[in-house]
Amino acid sequence: TIFSEDFINALDAIDDENLRFPKQQEPYEHQINSWKILIEEKKSIAVTTGTGSGKTECFMLPVLYDIYQNCRSSEGVNALFLYPLNALIESQRKRMHAWCTALGGINYALLTGATPERPGSNSHKKEGLPQLISREQIRNTPPQILFTNPTMLEYMLVRNRDVQILEKSQGKLRWIILDEAHTLTGSKAAEMALLIRRVSVAFNVDLKNLRFAITSATVGGENVSQLKRFMSDLCGIDPEQIVVI
Repeated sequence: TIFSEDFINALDAIDDENLRFPKQQEPYEHQINSWKILIEEKKSIAVTTGTGSGKTECFMLPVLYDIYQNCRSSEGVNALFLYPLNALIESQRKRMHAWCTALGGINYALLTGATPERPGSNSHKKEGLPQLISREQIRNTPPQILFTNPTMLEYMLVRNRDVQILEKSQGKLRWIILDEAHTLTGSKAAEMALLIRRVSVAFNVDLKNLRFAITSATVGGENVSQLKRFMSDLCGIDPEQIVVI
């Protein structure tokens, strides 16, 4: 048993069939491996299984479990989910909403170009929970989980009005998730590597204390050492800390 019973029961009790994580479900081997490595060994992973093979659960469950166990009802960003496209963020939002609602004490937000400055009204604000729906809310009470894209993250690190997010998250960042890592080639990969290092400085955390998960359906799993080196250069961590799944 990797997860606690109360955690599993909460996700099993979700009404919507499509969003529920049933406890009688038999996980794939790559999911179990990912969970053990991230939770028990506290290492980072690169997941290279095919489309539709449950890659999202490989990292989303461990991140939620870690926050559920250690950071519930707290303020400040514990996990950054970086997606190259906003459409990919939106596809994960429903599940994250259902899971955070079921677990309680965990908030999340989407910070994209479409995130409004202020919530429409107080009732609108309350209805959104556990999602923080405006930039104002994200600044006032930074959520534990922040979905964003590299461009918005870049802005967040330099914008005066976003300083609050960083101030309230000092030393609290624990996870960085990079989805669709195969889109990071050439100068894009170099920019992301520098962005990750700036994030560690801005959030006042050591890269070696962060857990990373990178996913890709198209990066070949046949050259494990090459993939480890790529991830090591990208994330600024020791190849020994990385397991390819």
